[in-house]
Amino acid sequence: MNPLYERTTRITYYDLDCRGKIKLSALLRMVHVAADVNARELGAGYDALAPLDMTFVLQRFGVNIMRMPAYNEDVTIRTWPSGIEKGAFLRRGDMYDSHGEKIMEWASLWLLFDINARRPLRPDALPVPLLTLGDEGVAVRPEKVSLAADWGQAFHKYSHRVSYRDVDTNMHMNNSIYGDLIGDALFPTSEIELEAGPDWKQVQINYLAEMRLGAEVEVTALKEGNCYIVTGESGGRRAFIARVEV
Repeated sequence: MNPLYERTTRITYYDLDCRGKIKLSALLRMVHVAADVNARELGAGYDALAPLDMTFVLQRFGVNIMRMPAYNEDVTIRTWPSGIEKGAFLRRGDMYDSHGEKIMEWASLWLLFDINARRPLRPDALPVPLLTLGDEGVAVRPEKVSLAADWGQAFHKYSHRVSYRDVDTNMHMNNSIYGDLIGDALFPTSEIELEAGPDWKQVQINYLAEMRLGAEVEVTALKEGNCYIVTGESGGRRAFIARVEV
């Protein structure tokens, strides 16, 4: 069995923002769908784990973006499991255009999660062995993001309530929605300013605590040079932190 999953898909109108650039949330959905299908093919998909009250949840995600894909462009997405690191499952992936040029690459850490106890499980609780590959040329890492007390200048803050549209079958806010929270924090509400806004270059997201239906999250964006840090606080603790280079 080949641990590498590959499929070609087309960038659709609803994947893009008003500048014609791909949304971070759309990219996260593509990555998640590919990971889910790959896990299912390897015997560790949602349909196999849910009856055992298990699922995979995303802990860290890092992506390098060489070029943004355009509307109606065919791209090839690849992903594969790449071993275990510090109690989490490492997964890598990349995206190529129709000319065979790499335009994105990513790496992620996934925790095996007890749905009832709402806590992580040890990797050896997975009921099947996973075939793995190496880095396959993917250089980016899912890094830990930190924020020094004196770093940057806060320029945008807002509150978001987790609603029906945000929550998936794991009963918490889906990992792709964090992409929209980050986008809302970084891009102004002025249409003119938005059109002139920066392109994603590298994004690192740390998912620190699940946010369930009805939770309030306070999102703050800070900037220093070409780097942004976005944090989300919910229930008195940090729910996520992201670093974006543009």
